[in-house]
Amino acid sequence: MLRELRVGNLALVEDLNLSLEMGLTVLTGETGAGKSLVAGALSLLAGGKGEKEQIRRGEDLAYVEGVFDLGDCPEQMAHCQELGIKLADDGLLVLRRELRRETRGRVLINGLMSSLALLEQVGPRLVGVQSQDQQRVLSRPGFARDFLDRALGLEEELAAVHRHLAQYQELNRQLARRRQEEDFARQQLEIWEYQLKELSEAGLDAEEEADLAEKIALGRNSRSLLESAAQAREALTEGEINARDLLGSAFGVLAPLEDTSPRLAAILELVQTAQSAAEEAAGGLERFLDTVDVDPSRLDEWEERHAHYGELKRKYHTDVAGLVEREATLADQVARQRAAASDILQLEDDVLRARETLAQACRDLRECRVKGAPQVARQARDLIRPLAMPDVELTFVVEPDLDPRGAIVLDGQPSRVTAGGADLVSLVARTNPGESYGEVGKIASGGEKSRIFLGLSVLDRHESEPPLMLFDEIDAGLGMDNAVPVARLLSRLGENGQVLCITHLPTVAAFGQWHWKVAKEVAHQRTRVRVGNLDQEGRVEEIARLLGGQMSGEATRPVQIDHARKLLGQDRIDQQEGSG
Repeated sequence: MLRELRVGNLALVEDLNLSLEMGLTVLTGETGAGKSLVAGALSLLAGGKGEKEQIRRGEDLAYVEGVFDLGDCPEQMAHCQELGIKLADDGLLVLRRELRRETRGRVLINGLMSSLALLEQVGPRLVGVQSQDQQRVLSRPGFARDFLDRALGLEEELAAVHRHLAQYQELNRQLARRRQEEDFARQQLEIWEYQLKELSEAGLDAEEEADLAEKIALGRNSRSLLESAAQAREALTEGEINARDLLGSAFGVLAPLEDTSPRLAAILELVQTAQSAAEEAAGGLERFLDTVDVDPSRLDEWEERHAHYGELKRKYHTDVAGLVEREATLADQVARQRAAASDILQLEDDVLRARETLAQACRDLRECRVKGAPQVARQARDLIRPLAMPDVELTFVVEPDLDPRGAIVLDGQPSRVTAGGADLVSLVARTNPGESYGEVGKIASGGEKSRIFLGLSVLDRHESEPPLMLFDEIDAGLGMDNAVPVARLLSRLGENGQVLCITHLPTVAAFGQWHWKVAKEVAHQRTRVRVGNLDQEGRVEEIARLLGGQMSGEATRPVQIDHARKLLGQDRIDQQEGSG
């Protein structure tokens, strides 16, 4: 709900701070006092068009700021989260719209710079402004369909269409990718097969290359290697004078003195370690000499094999591990291409089945709409007829959304499918007997559209988190008596939400739970608008003033005051009866 509305330097509004409550709030005032400025301010918060001409003369900045409490509105909070708007634990959301004379305006959300595009996604879910020049909502594509679906509770049917449409679209994407892949692979298959054969026949082994390099090195230097290894072994352990014996002699000389000096003991340990290392190295040389099998006759074979590795690495610009990996990749590509025909056939079958499943979901949704539309139309008609539209008739027209390239075929006709199904739904009306039906947004007058929208809004009150709704002179053109049903519906609409109504009729004003009065005043040779919250006596005075315009020539002031008290008393009775 909207907790506070702050307006500054907007037209005749210098500084305005209003606190709002749940229920129906009425706004009255003299003609031209500035009542519609409140509607304009709320419209700016809903993302409406802002003009520099709206800035108060002599000022560079005008602003509108709304403080919304979403603590009890999980759906609204989730929507903000989806849009990337962070809310604190208190659930407060502050929307601020600034108009600047010299530069572009600004949008701030919770104190952070934002965009008008984001405000246009957030604002309309929190504020709905319904004035006679803002009834385009009735003509908005999808309005009638969305309203009908909500009224019929078709959430499950819509979810089924959405789910099956997503599956169908994903399978189509997979099929398109597979066909594209198959087309490219068909051109590359001969090259892939040649490369796979070359690498497979090479019998590559990531460890073989290093082994070949060692064999070649041994083959080229076998004599010197064997001679050097034998000489080293003799120097270590086999010679008449060798390292092992010399180290042993050194150890024998130092061992008796080990306890005389800690430093000498450490040196003795190093000598012993060196002796062990010499023996270990000698053992390694002996094993080397025993295991080296140098066959000079195979040297050419090894060099040729090693050269083949080098040739393949240069050709494919990778190392041996990369060659092995490429061979595996080529094997997968060739196998996948050979299976392409069957894969595509399978995907085509999957797409056909998904299309039929989607078509059936759309048929089920259409059947629910066609079956339930007359009842919803009757309910809406019964709500709207008492609003000075006694002859109104309403009908929801459900038609296929035809498209020659449509995704599905329904009733033999190709149709376009969206998340809302494959139907076009329009709300048509006849406001006078004998006339033709036409779309509500086109044939109804401004006042009639306001009242039609009011009736639809009351019927649509199953929404758990309705926005603040402002009706700007919805009673225009109505007499006092004809406006009473309108007032009752407005009051009913405000039972579980916030409704703000700008009115000039006392019978409507009497139904408000809260009453604001707009007035102009002149201070320091400047005109400004102020809005005051009326107490009970203030309401009596204001409704009496409104009656003065309605009862001119018929009543004196005391009579008007008395009638105003009766209207307020009758209003309370009506509200109690409505609640009961």
